[in-house]
Amino acid sequence: MKSRAIWRWLLPVMAVTLLLAACRPSPQPSAERGDLDILLDHPEVTQADPDRIVLHLLSFHTGQEFEFWKWLGEQYTREHPNVEIQVDFISSDDYFTDSKLLASFASGHGPDVFFVSPGTIRRFENAGILEPLTAEFSPEIRQDFNDAALESVTLGGQIYAVPFETELLGLYYNEAMFREKGIRPPATWAELEAAAQALKSPGVSGLTMETFQSVYQNFAWLPFLWQTGADLVSEDGRTSGLDAPGADKMFRFFRDMADRGLLNMHPSRPTTDIGILASGETAMQVSGTWNIRMLETIYADKPIGVVPLPVPDGGQPVTIAGGWKIGVNHFSKNADEAKKFVMWAFAGEPELPLKWVSEVKFAYSPRKSVMEAGGELYQKGLRQVFTEQIYGTERQEPQYPAEISGIFTDSLQRLLYGGALPDDLAASTYRQITDNLTDSEK
Repeated sequence: MKSRAIWRWLLPVMAVTLLLAACRPSPQPSAERGDLDILLDHPEVTQADPDRIVLHLLSFHTGQEFEFWKWLGEQYTREHPNVEIQVDFISSDDYFTDSKLLASFASGHGPDVFFVSPGTIRRFENAGILEPLTAEFSPEIRQDFNDAALESVTLGGQIYAVPFETELLGLYYNEAMFREKGIRPPATWAELEAAAQALKSPGVSGLTMETFQSVYQNFAWLPFLWQTGADLVSEDGRTSGLDAPGADKMFRFFRDMADRGLLNMHPSRPTTDIGILASGETAMQVSGTWNIRMLETIYADKPIGVVPLPVPDGGQPVTIAGGWKIGVNHFSKNADEAKKFVMWAFAGEPELPLKWVSEVKFAYSPRKSVMEAGGELYQKGLRQVFTEQIYGTERQEPQYPAEISGIFTDSLQRLLYGGALPDDLAASTYRQITDNLTDSEK
């Protein structure tokens, strides 16, 4: 195990830029209920027990998703009465940047259990914060997980988190707007641009996708780069892949979209929120499977459809597969119990992870047994479009070093706001990434 001295991990951590079922109500005691019933339903009564273990799970989730984590903790306590799961909330702004979360790790009071993504797991591992889970993954458990999902949490031969969801991107659109103009949902970039032009009007943008500088921006734009046959990093990892033919195609296309005023440059809310489309602010929105439950409930009356991401002429259909992973703090005094909890929750019986990906939200499970248990749940409404037309075209979100991700994000900002010429931008981004990779090898 590498040295875990504070000075080894504090500095890298401070540079981290983190991406990005209703709760069962506790029964109330009544005159007919005995003390034992009350204790079972209210485990906090026994907190004074010195043998009791309290695990802190830090979550940025809200609404039904946050309630799920509290519910999950209650279920674990029922099976393990000496363990309490305390679910603590942190705003997504704090979680995706550095303030409260990183301060907690730096002070030695970080959560026992927390969430990572492919875009952040390498930095947490380099900082020595993640506890390896390799020993917990028996051959039988490994067999149940998709290889790509395990690769997304594996570094240096060690597994550092449990993947529990696979989220894909698609193009959502306002069906009523398309019907009114007599046009079909776009399948190509040319059709995407034409539709955005036809549907743009005062107060309504043609297309919304992430324009804010963030790790999520990389996530949303990478599939469009991949569709051209280019990549940020070459297969051998020694140079950038932006010297591939057509690598500048993506930069040219979206610069033209921006110049023509077809992009929503100032969305009213985070672009992960499908409410931008549901409210009529935009005609089309690049977003993910996580919005399906909102469309099935809160926005069920809105005329919204979804199609695969449009592709350029000669390009290949491809989307990106992301999703959060759950990990354990190496410095936790209860790391062993925390490992038992995360494995119980998402590497045990399929009912618990299935509840997360089908009832609380919609996502695909990285486990074969959970997908089999889900069955027809993946064929309902808009889910069917993802299942039959998008699922299977995905590439995993890459584990790029922070410097590489930052170079790409900066290039997108220069494209959208800095007036950089697309061809020059592709060439300069190639040089920056290649120089960084070369320096890293020295």
